Amino acid sequence: MPYRIEYTPPSEVELPLNLWANPKFMLAVQKLHQLEALHLRCYKGEQLVALLPVYEKRLLSYRMLKSPGGSYYQGLNLWLYEKSLSGRKLLDTLQIIQCIAISLRERYKKVQINLCPGTDDVRGFTWEKLTAKPLYTFVHDFSAPPVPLPDERRKLALAAKQNFHFAEELDTSGFMELFSAMNSRKNRDISFTYVQFEQFIHSLHVQGLLRQYNLYQEDAIVSSNILLMDADKFYTVFRATASEALKNGASSLHTMQLIESLAGNINSLDFCGANVPEVARFKAALGLKLQVFYQISL
Repeated sequence: MPYRIEYTPPSEVELPLNLWANPKFMLAVQKLHQLEALHLRCYKGEQLVALLPVYEKRLLSYRMLKSPGGSYYQGLNLWLYEKSLSGRKLLDTLQIIQCIAISLRERYKKVQINLCPGTDDVRGFTWEKLTAKPLYTFVHDFSAPPVPLPDERRKLALAAKQNFHFAEELDTSGFMELFSAMNSRKNRDISFTYVQFEQFIHSLHVQGLLRQYNLYQEDAIVSSNILLMDADKFYTVFRATASEALKNGASSLHTMQLIESLAGNINSLDFCGANVPEVARFKAALGLKLQVFYQISL
């Protein structure tokens, strides 16, 4: 194949990178999860044609790739010649992904990466004996307002009576209180300390890559959403709601007010997940759109 692969520490390139490959973001994830962040770069001659962010863990000579919780996706960046015919772009993409897949198979004993929605042709991975598992997320594309199902409209009507109010504000202690309570309630383990996670949030906020949107009752935060920011797309990667407020429709109201507040500013809002039944049902009932993405593994 006329392509070659290099693995380098994350650094800026002259081409536009998505959030997941942003060096500042990757270094923050590296620190949070104690993994080595790398750019997998694919070249055709001297031209950079693709870049995949990856997170490596080594045990002696044993290398593996992880999909860390702090980086929901490991989104492929692909730069093709704009004037090429659609068939040529399809074939070039296939060859590039095959080259990446061969390199992953040769370098790593174990692989797990989550591609972004939009990378739909995964034949290059499967033809090289990697597994491509379909996973799902819900997205709002702002082309029209969401239309909730009747039971969600009832929850929204209930929430409207609770004196909730919505605002953007970085309050990591308020979020961490809800987040830790939710993890205890669901008996969920996390791979980092809360202190490390709070530092991660602060770091990304300072660099303009993260926002926090909250629902309040009086002065207390009862629902909090941490969003990661790309150029025209936001990702709701972490959400926590107090159990009592949840019963009164706070999570439904929070979602609808978040959508309203971002309308006109971005093209789409990815709610990062539809793979847990109760969460998937909630997002579907709010009228969000289902999208597929692929987990690549070896």
